[in-house]
Amino acid sequence: MGSIFAGLAGIFTRKTAPWIIAALLVAVGGISGRAAVGKVSDLMDDRVASAKAERDAYWRAEVEAANAALSGAIAELSRQAMRADGDIRAAEAAAGEQLKQMEGTNAALPGGDGCGVGAERVQLLPR
Repeated sequence: MGSIFAGLAGIFTRKTAPWIIAALLVAVGGISGRAAVGKVSDLMDDRVASAKAERDAYWRAEVEAANAALSGAIAELSRQAMRADGDIRAAEAAAGEQLKQMEGTNAALPGGDGCGVGAERVQLLPR
């Protein structure tokens, strides 16, 4: 133990002690500075991650709202198409019924085997 102190006493003389202390202070300052830079870097990384999460949440909500609106529009178009299909089927059925009625009325007119169109048959044509 005595030799360690003797070795340190040889290093710490009146001329070298201020230089060694200054070197130690610079080393401690450098280590502290590096730790501070690391903390600032971590804070910046946290801020960037938070901003990205916030941006992603905003756009995810926007996309969900647009999808909901689109789904509503698609459902309304589907209902309109089904109503139009029903209207078309009803119009086709009415036209078929009218055609059968016109054929029956035409067959009931006298002179059904004659050529040409008589006044009675012209009245059956749609206007």
